[in-house]
Amino acid sequence: MSKRALRIGMIGYQFMGKAHSHAFRDLDFFFDLPVTPVLQAIAGRNEEAVRQAAAQYGFASFETDWRRLIERDDIDVIDIVTPNVAHAEMAIAAVQAGKHVICEKPLAMTVDEAVRMREAAAANGVRALVCHNYRYARRCSTPSGSLKRGGSAEFITSGPSICRIGSWIQTSRSCGACARRSRDQVRLAILGHTS
Repeated sequence: MSKRALRIGMIGYQFMGKAHSHAFRDLDFFFDLPVTPVLQAIAGRNEEAVRQAAAQYGFASFETDWRRLIERDDIDVIDIVTPNVAHAEMAIAAVQAGKHVICEKPLAMTVDEAVRMREAAAANGVRALVCHNYRYARRCSTPSGSLKRGGSAEFITSGPSICRIGSWIQTSRSCGACARRSRDQVRLAILGHTS
């Protein structure tokens, strides 16, 4: 049975670009998915470096302007592995262009940016997620589930706390956005409320 190609466009090519490229290539080995990821194009500002990354990681082509990558008709998903400060602008532009988005953590610089990203994805009918190693780990999912069932949860951890906004996740240590908010504001964010 032939699987549908899921054409990946990646913005960024340094360490996380290498890690994500490797993961896309290995998906078929680990999971029986209805699609096969195809490394279609990668974007970066330095032409020689992005050309080398495309060849090394197995991308069919490259761009030196991330906006051109988003405009391409042969891309289904945009994977953002750039410096954190650029995530919101790129993700919003990608979903407005009708592309699904995978964004490396931390998702955004502020909770407000993350909310704008979520709203843009919903308004454009595309899927968007943050790449988070512990997304379904008990430490991250238990407090959210408890709050959604009407319970309470303490955010006391030995590591960074996790803030979920819809299907997006943000660590407080990464940007400090949640650390500056009251427990009630974080509770609302976890439940998907923006007020």
